Amino acid sequence: MAIEDEIINITDIDVGTEILNNDKLIIETNNGTKLLAFKDLVIGEDNITFKDKLVQGTDATGSSSTRFSTVTGYRILTSDTTAGHLTKYADISGTVELGKFNYNGVAKFAELSATIAQNEAGLALANDNLTTINQVLQNSSSAALSAITITLSATNFKISTADSASNGTKGVGFSNVDLNPTDTNPDCSFTENPFTITYPSVSDASYTASWILYIADIIVSYNYNQKVILYINNSAVASSTFSKLGGNAPTAHGWHAKLQTFQYVPAGAKVTLQFTGSGTATRKGTTFAGIKLG
Repeated sequence: MAIEDEIINITDIDVGTEILNNDKLIIETNNGTKLLAFKDLVIGEDNITFKDKLVQGTDATGSSSTRFSTVTGYRILTSDTTAGHLTKYADISGTVELGKFNYNGVAKFAELSATIAQNEAGLALANDNLTTINQVLQNSSSAALSAITITLSATNFKISTADSASNGTKGVGFSNVDLNPTDTNPDCSFTENPFTITYPSVSDASYTASWILYIADIIVSYNYNQKVILYINNSAVASSTFSKLGGNAPTAHGWHAKLQTFQYVPAGAKVTLQFTGSGTATRKGTTFAGIKLG
């Protein structure tokens, strides 16, 4: 048999499907050819060309940790997170949501910027008009006109009943003053029980004849076929009848009257709210308001 027939090529060796710890590798060293157990094979960091892309762990196991900071309710990764940490969406979801939040805020601000510019233009125009009016008044040849001081004030009120209020008269009574008209116009006079308001006179110069919206919700325990009537200078201008709130018995849940009306109220006018009968107490939930419209 010829020598070349005894030569074995690497390609003639059986192909393995795995390598185990106890398997051997043939290596060529400066001291000759050696056998190396696979379990003793160590690949140093200097031998890895893509080492900057590897997860940098805090210990020998290669584990990493995350650190978060809360920004407007969103969890954001901080620089204390392990360098090279392989992030998942759960790690950056707070950053994503914060970005969406900021985007929506900027978009809303951009939407409002046109309105802001429009309002600024309107305010500038109003300021110019007021300056012009002031100059006209101050430069008027009429001493009376140049001395005009605008002192018109609102004469609005709101009153209510917290538990019950009764005064034994026809006048409707209230126990709470939610908005006192004398706080906005000290030239008027006002009482809540029984209700009466006298608007400033012409000489007070703080009120002119105006349209006023009156809104009343009156709740009582007993009806007696009554009405509630709004008077201006002793003249009835609006009224409302009572209807049962609910239940089978006539007084199960009380009776309710709702009045809503626009009225032209001259300077110095006295306004009252009265029952057609006497001695009726208003119950909790009763309210009455008057709002100056012009």
